Amino acid sequence: MKKLAITAAAVLAAVFLGTGTAHALVPGVDIMDTEVGYGYNAAKDGIHSAHIEIKPISKVVVGAEYRHWNHAGNETDVYAKYKIGHLYIGAGNRNYYDRDAKLFGLVEGRANVLGPVDAYAGLKVSSEEREYKAGLQLDLVPTSFDVDVNYTYYDRDDVKNEGGLGVGLNYHF
Repeated sequence: MKKLAITAAAVLAAVFLGTGTAHALVPGVDIMDTEVGYGYNAAKDGIHSAHIEIKPISKVVVGAEYRHWNHAGNETDVYAKYKIGHLYIGAGNRNYYDRDAKLFGLVEGRANVLGPVDAYAGLKVSSEEREYKAGLQLDLVPTSFDVDVNYTYYDRDDVKNEGGLGVGLNYHF
């Protein structure tokens, strides 16, 4: 519950920063460089997630994601990534609900497929697991809302591997 409160506070802080006071509080942060979103994935008994990503400087993204596995527990990722062309490379920390936290590396790619549709894929690797994700993102309202349809597969040591289709809604400001 404490992690949910921290995630909610981060989202509220991002909304506050998006009110126009961002330039006074954090020089260089543009309100168009923040994304908050909600997602649901059908893996296992279902996974609800919330995330926030902020681009404090060109080519650098910092973020946090909270996942609630129905009937299993919660996980929190905190990460940073750097953009090189169409790729992001980065590192982060995953705080698991049932084991010690682990550092992970990540690689993500994104490309425009057709007009408002982007395709993306990503890989996170730690000593505990590999997480594969691929999907399509459709701009519903350019520069504001997009919908995300994806498939995520969790290849974890010592527990049953899980995969499932997911859908999400993201807001950019």
